[in-house]
Amino acid sequence: MDVFLILQILFDSVLLFGVLFLFHFSVNQQQKKKEEFDIVKNIQVQEMKENLEKLLLTMKQLGKDVSDDIQKKISESEEKAEVFKKNLKKLEGQLSMTMELADEVGAERARLENKTRLINSAASKKEKIALNEKNADKSLSRVEKRKKVLKPQTGYSVGFSSEIIKQVYKMVDNDTDINEILKATKLSKAEIQLILNLRENRFTAPN
Repeated sequence: MDVFLILQILFDSVLLFGVLFLFHFSVNQQQKKKEEFDIVKNIQVQEMKENLEKLLLTMKQLGKDVSDDIQKKISESEEKAEVFKKNLKKLEGQLSMTMELADEVGAERARLENKTRLINSAASKKEKIALNEKNADKSLSRVEKRKKVLKPQTGYSVGFSSEIIKQVYKMVDNDTDINEILKATKLSKAEIQLILNLRENRFTAPN
C-alpha cells in the first residue's frame, strides 16, 4: 500500500507538473503570439505611417508641380494677353489709317468723277460747237452757192439783191411764218438768218 500510495503521489505530482507545464507553455505561447502580433502590428503601423508620409510628400510635390504649372500657364496667358493687346492696338491704328485713306480715296474719286463730268461736258460742248461750225460751214457753203446765182449790188458785199433783203425784212417785221418766207424768197434758213444777222449788226435796209 505504501508503494502504491507513493506511486499514486508520484503520478499525481507528475500529472500536476505536466498540467502546470502545459499551462505555463500555453501562457508563454499566447504571450509570445501576442508579442509577435504586437511586433507585426507595430511593423504594419510603421509601414502605414511611412507609406502615408511618402504619399503626403508625393501629394505635396504634386501640388507644388501643379501650382508651378498653373502659375506658368498664368504667366504665359498674361504674356499672350499683352501681345494680343499690342496687336489689337496696332490693328486699331491700321484701321484708323485705312479709314482715313478710304476717306481720301472717296474724296479723290468724287473729284475725279467731277473732273470727268466736266471733261465730258466740255467734250460735249466741243462736239456741239464743232457740229454748229460744221452746220455753219454747210450754211455758208449754201450761201456761197446762192451768191453765185444772185448778182451782187453796188455797196453790198453779202451777195443778195436789195429786193430780196427788203422782202425778208418786211415779212419778218410782219411776223410771217418762216416756211412762207422760205417759199416766197427761195432762200434757205441759213441765208435768211445771215440777212437778219446783218440787220442786227446795224446794216440798214437797202433803199
